[in-house]
Amino acid sequence: MHPRLQLGGTARPLNFTVRRRERDIVKTLAFAIGLCIVAVGAIGFATPSALVWIAQHFGTLVDWYAIGAVRVGLGVLLLSVAKTSRAPRMLRVVAFVPLLAGLGTLAVPFLGVERARATLDWWSHLGSGYIRLSAIPVLILGGFVAYACAPTRRAA
Repeated sequence: MHPRLQLGGTARPLNFTVRRRERDIVKTLAFAIGLCIVAVGAIGFATPSALVWIAQHFGTLVDWYAIGAVRVGLGVLLLSVAKTSRAPRMLRVVAFVPLLAGLGTLAVPFLGVERARATLDWWSHLGSGYIRLSAIPVLILGGFVAYACAPTRRAA
C-alpha cells in the first residue's frame, strides 16, 4: 500500500509533501540569513565603527577558517535554493559571491594572516565615509537574498 496524503481533495505521495516541506525550510533559512546580512549592512552604514569592531575580531587563523567555511556554506545554500526562488538565475549568479569570497578567505592562511590584518587596518583607517560605501553592497546582497528566498503566500 502506497502512503498518500490528502491535500485539497487531491492525493499526493507523502514523500512529495515531505520534500516540499524540507525545501521550504531550507529556503526560509536562506531568507533569515539574507535578513541577517541586511542587518550587518545596515549597522555598517549607520555606525561604521561597529563594522570596524566586527572586522577587527577576525585575527586568528581559526577565525579565518570559520568565516571562510560560513561563506562557502552560504554559497552552497543559495545554490541549493535557487531553483525554488523568485529569481533562480540571478540567485545562482549571486551565490558565487559568497562562495568565491569563502574560497578566498580560506586561502588567507596561505597568504599570511598578518597581511590580512594589515588590509583590515588599512580599510578601517580610510574613514567612515568609505566604510559606509563598503556597507552598501552588503545591504544589496542581503536584500536580494531575502527577496529571492522570501516565503511565498499560500492561498487559504
